[in-house]
Amino acid sequence: MSHPLVFNHHSLPLTSPEDIHLAIIEFLKICLSTQRIGFTVILVDESIDGDWFRLELVKGCFWQDWYQQHSNDPEYRESIRAFRSIKTSQPLFSTKDSVRDVELFDTYLPDTQENLSALKAAAWHESPLLSFPTRPPWTSSPIAVLVEKLSNDGEIVNSTDELRNLYSIEQFEKEKPELQKKVQRRIRSGRELLEQSQTLYPRLYFCGKSQEQLRTWPYPINLLEQIKDALSVLNTFAEDWRDGRITKYTHATLRQFGLKNKVSGESEPVRKNPKLKKAREFYLPTGKKIFFENHVKFHQGIRMHFFVQPESHTVFIGT
Repeated sequence: MSHPLVFNHHSLPLTSPEDIHLAIIEFLKICLSTQRIGFTVILVDESIDGDWFRLELVKGCFWQDWYQQHSNDPEYRESIRAFRSIKTSQPLFSTKDSVRDVELFDTYLPDTQENLSALKAAAWHESPLLSFPTRPPWTSSPIAVLVEKLSNDGEIVNSTDELRNLYSIEQFEKEKPELQKKVQRRIRSGRELLEQSQTLYPRLYFCGKSQEQLRTWPYPINLLEQIKDALSVLNTFAEDWRDGRITKYTHATLRQFGLKNKVSGESEPVRKNPKLKKAREFYLPTGKKIFFENHVKFHQGIRMHFFVQPESHTVFIGT
């Protein structure tokens, strides 16, 4: 399962050749950052080069010119890696989209009747735009648009919409929490959650039978929503802990991060009962067996045990 961005080629050209280097560096930072939260594909209009090399940034200046100049420069190793990792898809609309509905779906900027294909795709797929910040409206977010579409009754209806526009790494950071929620909302099964776990929850590690339980998820969707929320909170906590914004783990900290379900440590009777304690012990990747002393309690009596490791700022998830 992938979550697409839409490349806004309408934001080109750049003002001058001198702008190319910094514009590409910023653009690639956004690409790499969005990949890390689950946006792994960029939809690209068929009118431009999906491999980027022949993308004209300024009249007579192409992406490949920048690449050839910097591809072997150690200073830009991260940027080149980001570029090589970009996965694009063409056309903007797939065969799964209803041809009739797409043809009768139009998107306009409020002050023009020009149908811009990238904006149309972003509105259709409910996906963010990826733009170069060359001029208004590509230098702000959200972008207000007018939408004309076919209703379920076969009538043409008009409405308004707002498109998220990622034009700088600073803007991405502002949008990041909502973008992460968007990715999570599209996950409808334990298997999908597991497939996306390394992207969505890079500070979490699933131990014991937790991976198999997700893969064969037998519980209702409302319980899965609770699990996703809890994992998101734990991952955010671990990231802030790693970055020095938090100095230690407390249950109260998780609640401050928005954990809705009850979190607590194991009771003294559990700790002193060898059988109960053993059921809460799991192997870490190092092979060391650890008592997972904390848990989040969900509906139907389901519990998710976890262990917080100070050395690595990682949260290990048990069953």
